[in-house]
Amino acid sequence: MQKTNLSSMIMRQITIDDDNHEFQKEQSHVTHDYVSPGGSSYWIPVVSDNIKPKINSIFDSYTAALSMYYNYASLAGFDVTLGPFRTTESSITTQRHLLCNREGKPTTAKVDTLDPQHNKIQRRKDSFRCECKAKIVVILVHGTNKYNVAEFVEQHNHKLFGKDNMFLSRTKRKLDYSQEIFIHNLSKQNIGASRAHRLYSGLQGGSDIRGGLVSDFKNSTRNFNSYIGARDAKFLVVKMLERKKNIPSFSFDFRVVEKKLNSIFWADETAKYNYNAFGDVVSLDATFSMNKYDMIFVPFTGIDNHKKCVTFGAGLLSREDASSYSWLLRAFLKSFKKQPTLVLTDQDPALNKAVNEITSQLATNSAFRKRFHSIIWNSKLEPHDFEKEWKSCLNEFNISNNKWLQEMYGLRRRWVPAFFKDIPMSGLMRTTSLSEGQNWSFQNNTLTGSYLLMFMMTFEGVMERKRHNQVVNDFNIATTLPRFITSSPIEPHASKVYTRKIFYQVQKEILDSDNTCFQMSVTSNNCVDTIIVLEKQKNITTRQPSSPVVDDKLEEYYYDRLTEDTQYIIPEEYIIRRWRRDVVPTELLKRRFSNSLLDSNSDMTAIEFFSNVDRCVSFLSHDASKLKSYLEELNKLKKKFVDDCPAPKMPSRESFYNHIIGVELTNDAPDIDNPSDIRNKGTGSRGKRLKTKKEMLEKVCSMPKRKCALCKHMANHGKRNCPFKKRV
Repeated sequence: MQKTNLSSMIMRQITIDDDNHEFQKEQSHVTHDYVSPGGSSYWIPVVSDNIKPKINSIFDSYTAALSMYYNYASLAGFDVTLGPFRTTESSITTQRHLLCNREGKPTTAKVDTLDPQHNKIQRRKDSFRCECKAKIVVILVHGTNKYNVAEFVEQHNHKLFGKDNMFLSRTKRKLDYSQEIFIHNLSKQNIGASRAHRLYSGLQGGSDIRGGLVSDFKNSTRNFNSYIGARDAKFLVVKMLERKKNIPSFSFDFRVVEKKLNSIFWADETAKYNYNAFGDVVSLDATFSMNKYDMIFVPFTGIDNHKKCVTFGAGLLSREDASSYSWLLRAFLKSFKKQPTLVLTDQDPALNKAVNEITSQLATNSAFRKRFHSIIWNSKLEPHDFEKEWKSCLNEFNISNNKWLQEMYGLRRRWVPAFFKDIPMSGLMRTTSLSEGQNWSFQNNTLTGSYLLMFMMTFEGVMERKRHNQVVNDFNIATTLPRFITSSPIEPHASKVYTRKIFYQVQKEILDSDNTCFQMSVTSNNCVDTIIVLEKQKNITTRQPSSPVVDDKLEEYYYDRLTEDTQYIIPEEYIIRRWRRDVVPTELLKRRFSNSLLDSNSDMTAIEFFSNVDRCVSFLSHDASKLKSYLEELNKLKKKFVDDCPAPKMPSRESFYNHIIGVELTNDAPDIDNPSDIRNKGTGSRGKRLKTKKEMLEKVCSMPKRKCALCKHMANHGKRNCPFKKRV
């Protein structure tokens, strides 16, 4: 190909109106468009001579040679791809071809459209290859560690990028590790790739500032999921075993059936501390559709001192049967060493349909519903009173022979409050609704079809946020004061003892006591006043200023003693520890999930750096000159620590993914396969959309035709479903 004279040179320009003349002046990446004697066009970038590669130029390292050509390509307006190379036995590169990424021939798929058996839909994909010959070849200088440019082809057979479109090049679209970590962190918050791209573009000030396209964000998620793939269960088990090894207080147990992961249970140190403080009542409620394999998620839930849900531990089960739950409960007791006072769980879902069918008529009967609720949820009934009222209700509505009600009566000691009224329920009195609300918080933050590894990371993120809320509640209590509404000296003491949520309940009781209680007598002994307080139970409606006369035969009283030494206080024996302030240490609540005690703060330096930069930019945003000076200082630091230093060896893709996962598989890792063939109640038909009649008809018509044995025609039916069969 020969270069023509200047008269044959044609400058590539954009046809624009006169009003857009200023826009034309701003265009860069101007290229000379040449026409060869054979009639083909080629383009040569117009760049500075000190940037353009030169044959026989020497570079101190292989990385420096690559950086030079990548910088040249970025300014010239094309992408670079790595071509053929040669290495020594010690893996030292001796020769490398750096090509324009539009080199090579376009790939074309040959399809015989006349073949009736060809039903596969071909994917439309544009090819960017056009056999471009632009390249450089760098070779190792013999006896040194330096490289020189042995060959340089400058001409391109295609148009080059304009400066304003350079952000669409493959080089600029390539995501760096910080962007991929951003995508991964958002995926743990139930934010997919598309929304992650919108958020990132908003934070950067626009889609063309930095970062790839939506498709690049999706590909990042796809690549990470592909890396996990069939090793999902193995990754999870190895990660949890590593954590158990390095953190003795962490509990983890798992079960494998036929080489497939069947069940797991886990609980960390903070969960155990919460259980010791609030584990008197535990709620157990299973949740479905939380992972790719439809394993059942079973968290153990309680109520903390702020009357908020707290998770003690959790498990994943492949089967919702007695054997799986028995294994899970044994793993729970093995970790926590003691049984809870009471366990609440919902009824077997299989009974729901029977209950609806049997009691549908009774449920619409307001009289029955009112009477039934007054028996079940009456906390003042004793067990023998409940049994009497139950039988009376069944006889009144003529339902004594109802099979379901008979079964429920046989289980009355497991669900009727009258039989465990003396056990503090801690806010879980009637149903598992609080536990279900806790489960929803996990479901709301988990992407449908997540791998087990991603589900575990999401679980840990939710737990960290909930524990952060505990810290916030403790802080608010310590730094604020409630408003007192009585003159009782007990109220200030209660505000210093209880959490704010419990104090407001105690405050209401103190307020109500003015109307229901009165002082019987006061006696003094050794500078201690003993005050007897009586509570009205029957028909006392008024009292005189003087001490009342009590007739034990007509009235019933309960009394307690309050003592005053220097001030009125609530006796310690009446203050339940679980409702006190600061039951769980703040340092435990702030501890992050990690595989060792040493790496829990491994990322804090980077977090602190980003926080300081954001704080400085926010502080200087109102002063343009100072903000510009701050940017210049950052650029100086960048030049000192990045630009003028040898490029560090970037970790491999596998190492990067292992860093995100938090573990690396070794040869001695247990041989565990992913769960499969799981079908439980509640899993539904996820991913199986109901098809329309049109779609089903199109599917039938696309099937290869065959000869019907009944009508003897080539059709999409057989003898069994032949339309002529109905006419015969």
